[in-house]
Amino acid sequence: MYPERTDEYLETIFLLVRRNGSPARTNQIADALEVSAPSVTEMLQRLSDAGLVDYRPYYGVELTEQGKIQAIKLRHNNRVIRKFLCEVLGVGSEEATKEASLLKHSASETFLEHICRYMRHSQICPKCEGYIKGKKCCNLTQ
Repeated sequence: MYPERTDEYLETIFLLVRRNGSPARTNQIADALEVSAPSVTEMLQRLSDAGLVDYRPYYGVELTEQGKIQAIKLRHNNRVIRKFLCEVLGVGSEEATKEASLLKHSASETFLEHICRYMRHSQICPKCEGYIKGKKCCNLTQ
């Protein structure tokens, strides 16, 4: 599996489930990612085999706890990088969004913690999507 593609699916499923309040449907994922429904089904089977989603044909898909943790981490990484690019480096919003989408896959946890610390965690992460394994999303104390 390609990590970047896996990440896109996890984030999309996370957002759809949260928006719908119910499992994400194959056609919703296909529309969001601009891919075919058979491609989505194939990837969902792979993600299910990897323990990241609970996929039931004709019902929908939800993230497992492991999948949810990974999706939340990706969303946080994106937010941290995007805010850093905009607020510290002065990169335009549209360009920062594109760059953050690329960088979130390769940035190390240590690098992101340094950015978060530099930008004062409480200001950059006011809407953290929760705690991961009992720690703040980026392991910093406030």
